[in-house]
Amino acid sequence: FIIPEFINESLSEKILNNIDGLVMSGGSGSTDKGDRIEVEGRPRTLRGQNKNRYIADSFLIKAALKRNMPLLGMCRGMQMICETAGGKLNYKFLDEIDTGGVLHRQKSKGNIPTHTISLKEGSQLQKILGVSEVKVNSFHSQFCIEPGENLEISAWAKNEIAEAIESPVYRFVLGLQFHPEEMFNDYPVFIKIFEAFIEKSREYQNLKKS
Repeated sequence: FIIPEFINESLSEKILNNIDGLVMSGGSGSTDKGDRIEVEGRPRTLRGQNKNRYIADSFLIKAALKRNMPLLGMCRGMQMICETAGGKLNYKFLDEIDTGGVLHRQKSKGNIPTHTISLKEGSQLQKILGVSEVKVNSFHSQFCIEPGENLEISAWAKNEIAEAIESPVYRFVLGLQFHPEEMFNDYPVFIKIFEAFIEKSREYQNLKKS
């Protein structure tokens, strides 16, 4: 089910008691240059984009990691996993740096891949997709530069910007800077990500019952 914004931490435990896997979706980004600086004059942050959602997402991610619950994040969801685990995002936006010609915020529809990413050999994502490279869509302005505790970067764009993070420690934690949910109808390879997530969620469900 879809979880609305909330600011009461105790609700995160009640919510997670009723699910077996957590998906952190994208959204809440901004491309308005005039809206990139907060009142205090600091560079714009995920919290600044949507304070209440940031609070709710942080509570849910922390609780899911504590339970070792399967966790999948896409675009902003990956960034939230990164930051909540103690990682860092680049303080500059992608149109403010040299991306080497790689288009990270496409204008075409989400079912159209726009650049290629390389997957770390032997990584969970590489094993799931069964390829060493794959072409993905791209709609982000920020990106992860440090993945956080118990996380590692497992895919990169040609300009070495992180495109995926995962955990060698937790049951299933996967963050994707792209949107596989918009591509799997046209590119079936991406359905494997959701199949893997569902499989791990069922394993988690069975463990709870035992």
